[in-house]
Amino acid sequence: MRIYLISPAPDFGIRALNNDCAIGFSKSYAMNAAAGIATVAAFFPDDMDIRLCDEIVEPVDYEDPADIIAVSMNVAQAPRGVEMARRFREKGKTVVFGGAHVSLAPQLFEGLADCLVVGEFEAIAAQFVADLQAGRLKPRYDGAKPDLATSPKPRWDLYPNHLALAGVVQTSRGCPFDCHFCDVIQYLGRVQRHKPTERVVEEVHALYDLGYRQINLSDDNFTVYRQRTRALLSALAEWNGADGREPVSFLTQMSIDVARDPDVLTLCNQAGLRFGLVGIETSNVEALKESRKRQNLKIDLVKQVETIVRAGISVQAGLMVGFDNDDLSSFERQLEFAQAMPIIVFRPAVLVAPLATPLYDQMKAAGRIVEDPKATLAPFGSSLTNIEPLQMTREQLAEGAEWLRRQILAPDNVIKRFEYYGRVVGEIPSHLVPRQGGAQSKKAAPFLELFGLGARDRDLRRVIECVNDIASVRPRVRSDLMLALGMYLNSYVRQPREMDDPFNGASGSMGRPAEPMWGAQAGA
Repeated sequence: MRIYLISPAPDFGIRALNNDCAIGFSKSYAMNAAAGIATVAAFFPDDMDIRLCDEIVEPVDYEDPADIIAVSMNVAQAPRGVEMARRFREKGKTVVFGGAHVSLAPQLFEGLADCLVVGEFEAIAAQFVADLQAGRLKPRYDGAKPDLATSPKPRWDLYPNHLALAGVVQTSRGCPFDCHFCDVIQYLGRVQRHKPTERVVEEVHALYDLGYRQINLSDDNFTVYRQRTRALLSALAEWNGADGREPVSFLTQMSIDVARDPDVLTLCNQAGLRFGLVGIETSNVEALKESRKRQNLKIDLVKQVETIVRAGISVQAGLMVGFDNDDLSSFERQLEFAQAMPIIVFRPAVLVAPLATPLYDQMKAAGRIVEDPKATLAPFGSSLTNIEPLQMTREQLAEGAEWLRRQILAPDNVIKRFEYYGRVVGEIPSHLVPRQGGAQSKKAAPFLELFGLGARDRDLRRVIECVNDIASVRPRVRSDLMLALGMYLNSYVRQPREMDDPFNGASGSMGRPAEPMWGAQAGA
């Protein structure tokens, strides 16, 4: 039996090829390897012929002779996944849907595939495989919330690792926080479940052996349970750079409250955890209260970010507009807020209401959900929110968010942030400084291409020169600076050119993708 496991590209056109998804122009590279399909593949016996397709780096083969087409989708991938299913079913193929969005809102996908896998796969995998082999696949399988020790090691041997810049190890599922716009906790729960520390280190080592020197610790909130965090960081610190191995840089998702724990910040530095995605969201206190983002309240967010960066963790920040407490002045306030922090990479987003979230229920009850079939399937996939804003129109919100995104990417603004970042970012421990000519340099091709493109643009050349000047003074953070520069250039050169400045004397979003899979990869 042959199975074709597909991870669709996000349905964002050019904006999909941004911070999370891909980098490079002559050839596409995934920023993060597709852990979802690699993990699902591990549930099938060795006598099955499994082929993986990460559409970010290779086209889908509609002529593949597989008996089963299995599509794993998060919310951003759903429109592409549905279109794939239609084409495969026209060819008489059996299609199975799974993943985060199918688990969150299975009713959207009924009748669009032959089988739905809802929830996490571990507890139902054996029955699914048995039914598949017997030719009696059910229309739907409902998983539970398993112990992550039962999750198999991903089949990275089936994945095109040469086309991904960072490997991925899932370290937990779930998050105890209660942000009203978050869909992750709706299908993974608020009781966080952790993969055993020794398993994480084993998977990290396996990725190292495949040539990865950047590894994403995929976690909905890596730092929320401090005892687990300390144990895992200590184990990674003991492993990283030891026994003659080249050093590895780790990245993950964390909450701002880690700034209050200097011991954890020190362990992050010792382990090589150099990048953290933090949901900063907004400086508007009333908007934070409205969204139940309690961990961001009663603190100075700018100072907390600087504390994290001084510890050697480069922050990538989620930034959001469109709360009920946002008016037309919020875009300029958000820009001022962004410029006050030592952060290079921001992920500006418009507030949307994903299905099954408290925000969706609240907006639905108030008659403020925009009923649009495509927006219902993937509310992140449009510049227009699926909510009727309270203090502006949907069009004004979209235009204002696009203006904010462009201003954050403007070379003059990013130079100021690079200068701030370069002054305060904590240094890499000497034994974790990347080696010249090491394995990581083999994955540098897309960055070199971006640097070459940037050097031909006068404004971008000023950014590159600024970063080189900082690196010459602070060589121990050169690798962090260059990665941040590469991510910035990737976002800048891919931005749409068709819009004039909508804030030119007038009042004045773009969404972003999420991530997870068939129950096996969540978070970051």
